[in-house]
Parts: sequence; structure tokens; C-alpha cells
Amino acid sequence: MIAFVAAVVWRLLAHIPQQKQYQTPSGVNTKLPWTNPKAWLITISFGLMAVLFYSFTAWLPQIIQGMGYTKSYAANALTLFVAVQIPVSLILSVVLRKIPSRRLWLIVESLFELCGLLLLVFHRHPLVASGLIGIGAGGLFPLNLLLPIDITSDHHEAAAWSAKAQSVGYVIGAAGPIFLGWIHAVSNSFSSAVFALIAVVLFMMVVQVAATSQLKLSHTKVLAKNRRHLRKAGRI
Repeated sequence: MIAFVAAVVWRLLAHIPQQKQYQTPSGVNTKLPWTNPKAWLITISFGLMAVLFYSFTAWLPQIIQGMGYTKSYAANALTLFVAVQIPVSLILSVVLRKIPSRRLWLIVESLFELCGLLLLVFHRHPLVASGLIGIGAGGLFPLNLLLPIDITSDHHEAAAWSAKAQSVGYVIGAAGPIFLGWIHAVSNSFSSAVFALIAVVLFMMVVQVAATSQLKLSHTKVLAKNRRHLRKAGRI
């Protein structure tokens, strides 16, 4: 019912003429970078991040219940996993102004997830584990969104790289819960599923290092790049 109402409202708004805020250069035809190796690394990094997020969202309560905890405890752990991501993403935007290294923070956030998974392996402190995993997930998402902007030279190219990373990445991510459920069905144990998530995190860290190779950003360069993108977009 809500989806139907939203569709009707969208249909009405789609016919309202919109005033152009800026004009893009004519003749620009930027294609998606299907053959660019660096773009594929960014896409895989985004996809693995999505695999982990959707897998945690779908299976974290069941994993904790499999450790012998109650359903309410597992639900609280999932709530903590989701809630902690909000302040993390806000704090990260401030920290990046001081230390703009993308590789550093990608690895740090991945290590948070890895530490949380190791706690689950040893059946220790699921709430702490969920918080650590949430910290990692809350930082990895905005960092992966920044990579196409950092590497490309103009806003058209950045949009194309972002479109590829997110369209393919979310498809990869959607397979995460299914794959995790298959592992659980075959092994009849969530321990194997947790080890599979650890393997995904380790592989993701390798991809992150490769994706951020030759990417060195200072605070001044970040501001200059942002201004250049806005200037080419006609906003300043």
C-alpha cells in the first residue's frame, strides 16, 4: 500500500517542470569503465563491503543465537550493529580532514570488522563484537563512495565510475546472505559461515590496497579536487 502511494506521488511529481540549476557541457558522452582495471578494483571493493553488510544484517542474530544467547540478546546486538554506524560515519568525515589517507582508514575499518568476527569465533562478548563490526561497516561505506571521486579527473567520469561500482557492487552484495545461508545449510554450523566472512574481510583488504595504490591525497589536494569537480559541474 505504501509503495503504491509512493508510486502515485512520484508519477505526479515527474510531470512538474524542473528549473535547471546548471548546464552540463554539450557533447559529453562518458561511458562506464568496463575495461578499466582500477574501476574493477573499486567495484569489487564496494561489492565485498556490501556482501559483509547484508550478511551481517541477515545472519548476525542467528549467529549469536547459535552461540547460546537468547533471541532478545541477539536482537539487541543487531540494533547496536546498526545504530553505531551513524556516529561513525559522522566522525569519519571530520577525521578525514586531518588524515585524508583512504587506504589507512579502509584498512582500519576492515580490522574493526575482523576483530568483531574473531570474537564471534571464540564465542566471546557478542555485543562488543557487534559494535566493532558496526564501526567497520559504518566507515567502509562512505570510504568506498569516495574512491571514484578521488581517482577520476572530472565529475562526468566520477559519475560513471560510481554508477558501475554501485550497480555491480550491490548485485555482488545481494549474493552474500544467500552464500552464507548455503554454507550454514551444508555445514550445519554458523562457525563455518563466520570463517567465510573472515576470508571475505581478508580478501577485501587486499583489494583495498590494490585499489588505493598510487593514491596519495593531502588535505589541500582533497579540497582542490572537490572545488574542481564542482566548478566543472557549473555549481561554483
